[in-house]
Amino acid sequence: MNVTRNNKTEMIQRAAKLHNDGLTVEVIAERLGVTDRTVGSYISRARAGGLVSGASNSVGRLMRTLPPEVREWLDAQVPPGGTVAEMIAAIIADAYYDANHIAFPDTGM
Repeated sequence: MNVTRNNKTEMIQRAAKLHNDGLTVEVIAERLGVTDRTVGSYISRARAGGLVSGASNSVGRLMRTLPPEVREWLDAQVPPGGTVAEMIAAIIADAYYDANHIAFPDTGM
């Protein structure tokens, strides 16, 4: 029984991360090998557990407005363990520093 409970917790965490990254319920279900309804349950539990934030919902809406090839490119740019929201923040910071000719804080370049 413990294995099942641990597995379910892991699945909820994985679903939350994918949801926070802006993936649709259908894509999450496909990646996790479960039904759309199960993903809905996972996301609901993740939201109750504080794993899904309001800002992530905005990222999800933003991701759905992008063409599929752009979403796929952005998703591929995210380092392991990172999120699309963090990647978007890094892109914005990079553009800001570049536009204002400011050295990047972490590299001095």
